[in-house]
Formats: sequence, C-alpha cells, structure tokens
Amino acid sequence: MGTVLRRDPFSLVLAIASVGAITAGYLLGLHLTNPTTAALTYLLVVLITAAASTLWVAIVASVMADLCLNYFFMPPFGTFRIADPQNWVALLAFFAVSVIGSRLSTAVRKREREARAQAAERAQLIEDRNAAELARKSEELKSVMLGSLGHNLKTPLTAIRLSANNLKASWLPETGREEQADVILVEVERLDRLFHNILELARIDAGAVAADRRWVHPPEIFEAARDQVEHSLRQHPVELACGSDDLVLVDPRITGSALAHLLENAAQYTRPGSPINVDMCVSSEGLTVRVRDHGPGIAAGDLPHLFDRFYRGTAASARTSGTGMGLSIARGMLSSERGRIEVENASDGGAQFTIFVPAERKAATAGGNA
Repeated sequence: MGTVLRRDPFSLVLAIASVGAITAGYLLGLHLTNPTTAALTYLLVVLITAAASTLWVAIVASVMADLCLNYFFMPPFGTFRIADPQNWVALLAFFAVSVIGSRLSTAVRKREREARAQAAERAQLIEDRNAAELARKSEELKSVMLGSLGHNLKTPLTAIRLSANNLKASWLPETGREEQADVILVEVERLDRLFHNILELARIDAGAVAADRRWVHPPEIFEAARDQVEHSLRQHPVELACGSDDLVLVDPRITGSALAHLLENAAQYTRPGSPINVDMCVSSEGLTVRVRDHGPGIAAGDLPHLFDRFYRGTAASARTSGTGMGLSIARGMLSSERGRIEVENASDGGAQFTIFVPAERKAATAGGNA
C-alpha cells in the first residue's frame, strides 16, 4: 500500500499531462472538435489512471477531463457555460462513468491485493505445517534409528561377551571353544556390516556416492556381493543363473553392494536351508539382476514402504535383528548410477527383487575383460 501512495503524485501529474496532451493534439494537431471522440479518449485516460493508482487520483483526473471536455469540445467553446441541456446530461454521464469505472478498478485491484495476501498467508501456513511435519517425522526417524541401532548393537555385543567368558572356562572342550570363537567372528562381522551400513547411509545423504563404471562380467559382481554377506548366507544355498558371457559397463562396487543387501535381506527373512535364486541378464539396455527367495513373501501393506529408511515390515516382528537400512541403502546406491530396484511377490510364493542398471554391453575377448 505504501508503494501505491508514493506513486500517487507521479500518477496524478501523468494523468493531467495526458489530458492536456490529448486536448492539444485534438485541437491543434487534428483540428477535431467531436465531443464523443474526446469523451471516450478522456475516459480511457481516467480508467488507466484508476488501474494504476488510487481512487482519489482517478477522480481528480476525471474532474480535469470533464472540465476540458466542457471548455474545449462543447458549445459555446472557450467557456464553462453550457447552453444545451443535453450537454449537461452528457457531462454528468461522463463524470459518473469515470467515477464508477474508477471505483470498480480500485475495488478489483484491492481484491487482487487481498487475494495475493491470502495466498501468501496460505502458502506460509502450508510451509509452516510442512516444516512442522518434517520436524516431527525427523524426530520419529531419529527415535526409530536410535532404537534400532541400540538393539542391533546390544545383541551382538552381548553374544560376544558371553562367548568370550565361555572361552575362559577351563571345562569347555576344544570343539566348544571353536564354536564360541565362531560365534564371536559372526557377531563381529555383523557389527562390521552394521557400521558399514551407517557409513553408506551417510554417504548417500551427503551425495558422496559417485559411479565409477568399468567393464565387468556379471558373475564377478555376484561373487563380490556374496563375499560381503557370507556370514548371512551360511544356511542358504545360493543358485546363480547368468545367460550371457558379455561384459557390462557398470560400477561393480555400487551394483555389488546393492546386490549384497538383497542377498542379506533374502537370508534374513526366509527359513534356514531355503534356496536363494539369483538370475543375471545382460541386454542392449543394461544389466538386470533378479533375486528370488522362497519365504513367506511380503505383506501387501508393506510393499509401498519397503524401501523407506528404517522401515521394518510385519515379518520383522518375529525377528530380533535387522535395522531396516539395507533396502533403503540399495535404492540410494543404485540411484547414483541411474539404476532402480523393484519388488513383487512371486505367484508360487516368496518375494522377487529386481535390480536394473542402464549400461553398455560388449562381447568378452579371449584375453580377458578389456
């Protein structure tokens, strides 16, 4: 509003100058004395003034235009006296139309300002509400993360402490000592995997995951992924099928890490002894990897949230381990090489995860990968 008031003097001077210029142009330049043409032109100036300024400026401009119309374009010319009563009607009509038009224009502009203010207020309210919701979700996420990490730290640490104490016992036979040592190694590997997941999650959040593509055989990616989670796969036979000997241009570290998370997830949520099938396919579009387990499948309510960070589905209630980070990390890692990951329930039971990474392919040479 203050800006409009500061513009009022300028708008008034411009309106008066416009009325004077139109008057001089018609009388001196065009030698035109038609009152209708002059009245319409003056009215246009008044309406433009009303649209650009406040009501009082438009009324002043209307009065000036009315006086000029009377003095220069209505007989007797050169005087403010009006001889014909019809000219009184014309002048009053011109003034009334000018004022009404000015009021309407001012009202429209006021409503526009109010609408903009309301829109800005609504936008601010929405922004505040979204910020509050984001803060709430952030706090919930922190609570879930701390609870999950605390539980998954406590369990292996407890197992390590108990096994270490058992190793001190003089009555423990050699086979028992080997078993306790294996427990310690497995739990240490689990802790190492947990800290590795935390670091990967931090790198994804920081945007520090950059793809380094190299020509590689798909089975090499599988071998690297299986080695990462070997402790989780000890009770599951993993069957690999790869129908192509071609090389594919991907980041083997990123793709292998994502595949490792899928293998680990399949092992965690299926019965010991159940197989895990991995199918790798290279096409002109890229690399496709399918990981199929033979477990209970995924509940329909879990499918939309399965890749959410720290989300653990209904099947996780029967488990004591797992952080809900693995699938989220797999998706984040793959996105750095424009890859994607999907999941579905197999028709004959179990779940199938599908990784796709867009990549070039080429035939392997006899001398190696290059």
